[in-house]
Amino acid sequence: MVESMRTAIAVTSTEWRTLLGYGELRIAKRRVQQLSEPFTTKECRRLFAWMPTTVVGDENDTIVLELATDWLERCQKVAAHSSELVLLPEDAVVSHHCVGDAALAYLSGDAQREGIELTSGRYDEIWAQLIADQSASLELTAAEYLLKDFALNVNLRSRRDDGYTYQDVIQLGKNSKSSIRERPKHLESLLRAVREISNAVSGVHSTEAFAIAVNVEWVATRTGKDPLKNLRLREQVDAAIAIASGTEWSPTRVANPTTIEILQLIETSFPKAYAGDITAESVAHIVRIVMAAKDRTLSPKDFVMSMHQLREISQDAAALLGAAVAGALGSVMTRRLVRSLQMNDPVELDWID
Repeated sequence: MVESMRTAIAVTSTEWRTLLGYGELRIAKRRVQQLSEPFTTKECRRLFAWMPTTVVGDENDTIVLELATDWLERCQKVAAHSSELVLLPEDAVVSHHCVGDAALAYLSGDAQREGIELTSGRYDEIWAQLIADQSASLELTAAEYLLKDFALNVNLRSRRDDGYTYQDVIQLGKNSKSSIRERPKHLESLLRAVREISNAVSGVHSTEAFAIAVNVEWVATRTGKDPLKNLRLREQVDAAIAIASGTEWSPTRVANPTTIEILQLIETSFPKAYAGDITAESVAHIVRIVMAAKDRTLSPKDFVMSMHQLREISQDAAALLGAAVAGALGSVMTRRLVRSLQMNDPVELDWID
């Protein structure tokens, strides 16, 4: 029995339009791949790996061309590198495939004008998985790049003490609706509730009272109970917030002894809401900095100061913040942040994609 095979090449939309417009496309022969029928994941990964680098996840820029069995005989050699480069003629292509329905809608006009039948569905699933894997790898690498100058002895490719990986942290920083565990621990609950908590304390965002209010909201979120139901604790919290509201927020210090005392009281009163690197102080920094990263209002200087402050608590706490910020920003924006931090005087960023 002869195994059924197909021959294909992955091209960018620019290359595809060049092929349609000029009737030929200069390619390296090694980009053309043999695929089984049905094809394997490994074969498809190799197919897409030979495609020129483009924007990760842009399905509008990816087309798979299936070729005739005698495609090479139809090609002309390129004198500059006759053993490797050839001119692929349009008549050597037997079918054109998008890698998603959205791309089909976007590119169908070009196809119709050229009388080309463009389809989707055949390569969509494997391409989506490939992009997910590639994005995750890029995000983890960007997080490592972000943290390398903070002298943290933390391996982001290892599992945390709470059982989560730093890839989980990045995913939760990127998408607060992500669900990793059926019964989430502190880390997951906190990163999923960052926006909700931040919105709840917006009235004291510019003052030191922010640290207190954030932890009250965090306890309520994690325990499902109102922490101020206890009248004596409510009075102490209200008094501390009134004092702290007169002091500007600083990521490097807590100016009022009363604030320190009330944060310690909240921690000891609700031990089930705190563990490991999830402390009252780290909760305040995580909510503030991760939310700023999500909203593209993050100040590089504030990020650095919070990282140094959390490093005093634990290296894991600083690594947690850095990984969550990398997830919220994405790999491209994280590298933009790193470039800013590498300047003698980090500049504010406009965060425009």
